[in-house]
Amino acid sequence: MYYNPYPYFVHPYHYPIPSTAHHLAARSFSQPLAMPTSNSPFPPIDTQKLISSATRIKAIMQQAQLLTDKIDSSQQFAHDLKNAAQLSNKTEVEKLITSTGITTKFETNYTPDNFRIQLMDSDCCRVTLILNW
Repeated sequence: MYYNPYPYFVHPYHYPIPSTAHHLAARSFSQPLAMPTSNSPFPPIDTQKLISSATRIKAIMQQAQLLTDKIDSSQQFAHDLKNAAQLSNKTEVEKLITSTGITTKFETNYTPDNFRIQLMDSDCCRVTLILNW
């Protein structure tokens, strides 16, 4: 027979309550616990960098739109891009991507399953496109 070393209580009022639980329940908090306090380990919230990144990423997304529009509208371009990637011709891949009008710095990576292009704006933000093929 199996021995259970932990007691099993049928009625919920029979569960043991730690002595600290009574103290916490009786204590009233002057402010909610989720609100930062004056002794918070985090710096004050500054949204300027976040807003700047959101503004700058819009330009990167427009650059991504140039590439996806070209792939979508030109069967020949899509063929040439995939062919160059399959041949691991990085120079040709970068030349084709630049020919779409992209001016943002980018990095490419391709696998047998997909094509990844990461468009970057210095250390501000980046957008990664993953196109399966």
